[in-house]
Amino acid sequence: MSSRSLPAPMPVAAAGEDLGASLPAKVRPRAVDAFPLALRNVTKRWRKNQSPVLQELDLALEPGSFTWVGGRNGAGKTTMLRIAAGLIEPEQGRAEVWGVGAQENRVRYQTLVSFLPAGDRGLYARLTVRRQLEFWARISMTRPGQVRRVVEETIDAFDLRELADRRVDRMSMGQRQRLRIAMTFLPRPETVLLDEPLTSLDTEGAALLLRAVRQVLDRDGVVLWCSPSGEHLDMTFDARWVLDRGRLVPG
Repeated sequence: MSSRSLPAPMPVAAAGEDLGASLPAKVRPRAVDAFPLALRNVTKRWRKNQSPVLQELDLALEPGSFTWVGGRNGAGKTTMLRIAAGLIEPEQGRAEVWGVGAQENRVRYQTLVSFLPAGDRGLYARLTVRRQLEFWARISMTRPGQVRRVVEETIDAFDLRELADRRVDRMSMGQRQRLRIAMTFLPRPETVLLDEPLTSLDTEGAALLLRAVRQVLDRDGVVLWCSPSGEHLDMTFDARWVLDRGRLVPG
């Protein structure tokens, strides 16, 4: 359940299984030797003649695995997650989810992965919690007839009922983080990328987050969790890595 020697990319073969409420007429891609997430020989530098932020990085996550990546500030954790999410392209190598390449089929790729960025991004200040989740459900390709049900289930799953009609700009930082986490898990993703997810969370919020993580793992999805070293030593991961000079080393 850790980084391993990566096979050559294989052609995608779709199987007739959809991903639940989130994706209409959607099938989970399958390929021989495909992984829920694979970063293959990824190199990224932000300026020419600058040392790479990521250097020939390989990471393959087995179904049902919970992986942590740490490292100092500026080590490249967020860059790695953004490449894994299909938001930016590496100058070398590729990101894949179940054999689907981010560069070849970006729309399909991004329906298979859910990314929680660090900070307080992705929220509209004047929307209520319920309206924010409804908006997110629609852009996450939830079937139109299931939006209301999915939103209400998400509100209950993350204990947002008392906040459902409150505007985002009238919520605390911890409440906003809980909402952002709820948005991340709303589409029932199989590949989840979390960048410092415990930021501003109270004990109850952290427990709800870990419950959502376990549900992803129980259905053979994967969770890649990035945060500074030593932040959560009491958590149980299948693999621990540290980004050092653009490469992953055992952590």
